[in-house]
Amino acid sequence: MPRRTTFRVQERKKEVYGLLLEKGELPTSEIARITGLTHSQAFYILRLLSKEGRVEELRRGKVAYWRAMK
Repeated sequence: MPRRTTFRVQERKKEVYGLLLEKGELPTSEIARITGLTHSQAFYILRLLSKEGRVEELRRGKVAYWRAMK
């Protein structure tokens, strides 16, 4: 992980968080598809948001779903 968050990462965090606020729970693959990010890029952004306490990960079998914390 980079030590400083870049402008691009900040913009992606806003986009992903807004998407989760709008749509509710979504799996990582769906977030990646909608935003145009790769799966690993989406997962990285989601982990950053999770560490900030802005999203929550929900496990359903092998699939990780994400939900915005308001």
